[in-house]
Amino acid sequence: MKASKITAVDFFDDLTSSYARKRFFGGFSLLIVFCLVLVGVVKAHVTWPITNEIMVSVLIEIIAGSVIILGFYALYLYFIGASTAFREVNVTRPQDISERMIAMPKEVRHYMFWGRSGSFFRAYPLLELDRQARENKRNIVVDVLLPDPDDERLVRSYREILKALGEEPGDNPLLPNVLSTCMACAIKSSNNKHLDIKVHLSRFLPAFRVDLSDKGAILTQDDKKKSALFFDYGSEFYDMFRSTVTNERDVSREVTWDTALFAGLKLEEKSCDAKTLKAFGINVGDVDAIQQEVARLITVRPHRYG
Repeated sequence: MKASKITAVDFFDDLTSSYARKRFFGGFSLLIVFCLVLVGVVKAHVTWPITNEIMVSVLIEIIAGSVIILGFYALYLYFIGASTAFREVNVTRPQDISERMIAMPKEVRHYMFWGRSGSFFRAYPLLELDRQARENKRNIVVDVLLPDPDDERLVRSYREILKALGEEPGDNPLLPNVLSTCMACAIKSSNNKHLDIKVHLSRFLPAFRVDLSDKGAILTQDDKKKSALFFDYGSEFYDMFRSTVTNERDVSREVTWDTALFAGLKLEEKSCDAKTLKAFGINVGDVDAIQQEVARLITVRPHRYG
């Protein structure tokens, strides 16, 4: 394979990122406004004609130069843009991850998620997939792979990860998140005949989150300050991660639920009761202790990309 297909970072693609556009246009716009204000101040308060003329001329040159730079940048974005057609891997800077994540579930027929908590999946991809399936009457298949909260090894490992991120986890931080994701999937799937969601519990704790759809595959980390990797749809890397997720799904425990139990329910606090919490074959323990936390996670849906 040619190196040009794999190389992920170059100067021009950096300029086409959403973060770069905002910084570029915002920075030069502020400079132009600042110079215009200075022109007005100089004309009003600098009484020496020569000094006044020199300062105004310099400021106007800066304004004109900034306008030209913005003009050429806008033309570059419109006519050229990123050279994504020539690459299969793209390093996505932290500020651009949310844009990638938002595009992943749009206009797709299959979505796969493999992660540790599913917080962002509950907050956006699941809701977007449900909306599209309803509005377009399009059948969408969703595969969700989560770590098994009944596995003590995974619980200990996840607690260490959260501590490293500066959080203070409880005894089993996997349990409320996995239950919340299962609950959200059951509610949406049971009330939308065009949405087919399958949830599996893995005995493996992934180092990355994998979101994979007809738009490509993206690998992200819990630390939102770190970059992500994006793989073009149909590339060998995309196929590799799709096979990895599929193989892990096939050897994992499938979560089943009674569709009738979740029919008519919504993502709200009253949907979370003893019956629904115990509907997934997961050891819930003290239902009263976990109920409030699960109810919060399915209604408020906090995540790292807010």
